[in-house]
Amino acid sequence: MSEEIEEIKRRVDIVDLVSSYLKLKKAGTSYKALCPFHQETQPSFYVSPEKQIFKCFGCGKGGSIFDFIMEMEGLEFPEAVKFLAERAGVKLKKFEKEEYRKDQELKLRLYRVNRLAASFFHKILIGKPKAQFVRDYLKKRQISQESIERFFLGYAPASYDLLSNFLKTKGISLLDAQQAGLIMPSEKKKGEYYDRFRDRLMFPICDLLGNVVGFSGRAMHETEAGKYINSPDTPIYSKSKVLYGLDKTKQAIKEKGEAIIVEGQMDLISLFQHGYQNVVAPCGTALTSFQLSILRRFTKTVAFAFDQDKAGQAATRRAIELAHQMGFDVKIIVIPFGKDPDECLRENPQLWEKAVAGQMNAVDYYFEKAKEKMRQKQDAFVKREIVQDLLPLIKNLGDSVLQAHYIQQLSLLVDVPEKFLYEALEKITSEREEPISEVALPQPKVNIEERLLGLVLFMPEFQADFFNRINYQDFKDPKLQDLVLKLKEFYNQNVSFNLSSIKKRFPHFATTIDFLVLPFESNPEEEMLRREYQEYLARFLAAKNEKIQKEYEEKIKEAEAAGDRARVKKLIREFQEKIIRKDGPTNK
Repeated sequence: MSEEIEEIKRRVDIVDLVSSYLKLKKAGTSYKALCPFHQETQPSFYVSPEKQIFKCFGCGKGGSIFDFIMEMEGLEFPEAVKFLAERAGVKLKKFEKEEYRKDQELKLRLYRVNRLAASFFHKILIGKPKAQFVRDYLKKRQISQESIERFFLGYAPASYDLLSNFLKTKGISLLDAQQAGLIMPSEKKKGEYYDRFRDRLMFPICDLLGNVVGFSGRAMHETEAGKYINSPDTPIYSKSKVLYGLDKTKQAIKEKGEAIIVEGQMDLISLFQHGYQNVVAPCGTALTSFQLSILRRFTKTVAFAFDQDKAGQAATRRAIELAHQMGFDVKIIVIPFGKDPDECLRENPQLWEKAVAGQMNAVDYYFEKAKEKMRQKQDAFVKREIVQDLLPLIKNLGDSVLQAHYIQQLSLLVDVPEKFLYEALEKITSEREEPISEVALPQPKVNIEERLLGLVLFMPEFQADFFNRINYQDFKDPKLQDLVLKLKEFYNQNVSFNLSSIKKRFPHFATTIDFLVLPFESNPEEEMLRREYQEYLARFLAAKNEKIQKEYEEKIKEAEAAGDRARVKKLIREFQEKIIRKDGPTNK
């Protein structure tokens, strides 16, 4: 397997791979981009064609082509190897069984169960007389045969155990079928199972690689179970973590720079076959931050086209606030006819085209609604209602310039001084019981230790100053402590001390060193690097000063409590000697 992995590395260029997901910009000998793994406005994500590695100096993620694909596609290592092997045209020998964990083996079995079930439902829909009324229904909904094939639509007959029996003939364990959410144990007779989906139009749900992970079934007749039922959460499927259709639409989303988000599968399929292929839909749940974090890999702009009923409008509002919190540019497509995009397209495609072309910024859309309210009635209660409606939207923008703009607009609209609106804006934050977002996004910070050491390795002129003023114990990261200790010993030997010799002397640190120097290889401006060195050194020493100060404050407090004045004076002298100045020696 190691030979095959090396062959994949030789054939897959990391710049080509990453650029198929992100827009890379040349930066010296490297490339840079906005990191797809966390929110940022300035690029801190670097790719080195020479070393065939990537590294983000905001969130810390980095590694090889395999690490990148594992992060981008949510894959385990064996899956990433298979994914890249297909891209590179490398034939893999079968993975040895011991390379898989038990949960991985289960996932592979569940993928197969779902694939068989999807094929079973699809063959019934396209070829069985009992499914003629479903084909008629799809024809009436203007769903083409091409779309039926592309989205692998199917029909689950109104049968108690037809799927269960089919899966048994394929050697599928009924326990696996149950874990896939396709069958359920009978409460009346032990050991018997019945099909979860019966008399339903079936929509297979796929992950980003096209594996069928679950299903959504639309009832074809009235039923107590509800119009739609979905697969339960399984080891390979969580409805809050998958977006319907994204496996087929991600490339179009990336190319268009925008994702249209609709409520249901029929909306998505209808849009897709009308040429709007940059579209996704949640899977039977409200849009979640996890789904949006996946979407951020492909675009930073979303346009909501949810249903026009009350529930759809409420869902749109919640989704907008969540998307704003996650840094998206958010727009609204106002459906001009019908209750949803599908109905609008079937009745008048030109109206839908016009609506897409005229999509509005989300906050502007709600301001327009507020202006309409003000035109109908202008009193204190209406103004209060408008302020309460718009301020949370403004707050979630997270950009002070945009917030200032809309506060000014709101002040003019309701004739209330901006000062009071800003006070109300702050109050919203303090009164909110919990954040809208289900996943708190980490706010990345620059790793001062990494940046400082990277500069020292990259610029020989900093080395004397650095090794004179910094000890390895000053670093918090144990791995960097070890590296700095070895570097200082090597430096003191008065031998050739450069990147090449360092990596040759310490081969087990070579990858770490590559990561450390990567951001500086793209910046040949030596004066700028000198300023950076002084800045990072000052911040590093300030952090050390703070640590020393806390240590001595505790010691002095203990000595004062014991009434030991002599010790207090001694500790104060020690502290004054040990405190670090930017321009003086630091290691006593």
